[in-house]
Amino acid sequence: MQNSPPEPRLVDWLEPRRLAIVGATLLLLGFWLLPGNAVTVIVGLLVCVFAATSSRGTISVGDLSQQNTFEKLLRLARDEEVSACHLAILDSHLAISRNLDSIYREIALEHLDDLARRASAIADGTFVFEGTETWRIVYERLLRSPGLHLYRSVAWVKNANYWQDEPGRKSMAVNFELNDAEQLNIERIAIIADDLWPAGEVWPVESLRQWLHEQHARGIWLKFVRQSALANEADLIADIGIYGSRALGTQELDEQCRTSRFTLTFDFAQVSAAEERWKRLAVYAESWSGYLDRYEIPG
Repeated sequence: MQNSPPEPRLVDWLEPRRLAIVGATLLLLGFWLLPGNAVTVIVGLLVCVFAATSSRGTISVGDLSQQNTFEKLLRLARDEEVSACHLAILDSHLAISRNLDSIYREIALEHLDDLARRASAIADGTFVFEGTETWRIVYERLLRSPGLHLYRSVAWVKNANYWQDEPGRKSMAVNFELNDAEQLNIERIAIIADDLWPAGEVWPVESLRQWLHEQHARGIWLKFVRQSALANEADLIADIGIYGSRALGTQELDEQCRTSRFTLTFDFAQVSAAEERWKRLAVYAESWSGYLDRYEIPG
């Protein structure tokens, strides 16, 4: 007796999971290719169909997950710029999935995990620049950004060449430009390593003294303090910039005074905490102008 051939299996396109995938794809394409009114119609139809099919029976955990994904894609589609990036990443992921070489996939998945971690940090408002001076471009963009009126920095000076190389001089030139134009109030506290300002000396070493005095002469509000004076306040010792209430930048330098890492966060809680540390640090530091009233600066 011959077995009859199996009947072809029909795909249930109204099954919620498939509908979510198809609907999300159509929606993203609609936002990309169609005028706004047409997209509104599509959204309405998809929502109606999805609501109808959801009532067909009990919804599993998997179905709920697909619905959540569908809702996320709906929200994402409202942002044209981020949606464009998402589609570009999606194209890349599809290309990666087509390559079946086991070693390629192993390496690719490791890199994708790293990208996912970086994307998660960005979503939390944090950007990390490793071993590069490209952060100074972002630094200048922040200083020039509309609505920023106050920039407070803590310079942790462990090397006499601090910010006196070419990138550092360019950054200082931006400080002077914006301060002279009265576009930005700049306040700086310098924490100076004891070997650059020994306890028995009135002034820090010459090159550093000149760097600080130039800032004072150009109208930057300036205070300074020996690092040893903060021995019991270790959390105050850092190299940071506070961009109004908007962002906090933390710089880490190597022994040659080159940036090894710069972390920028837009997390308001961290910015607020840095402001509180700034106020505490200001109590220990002495103003440059007040110091000049007591001591004559060497020529």
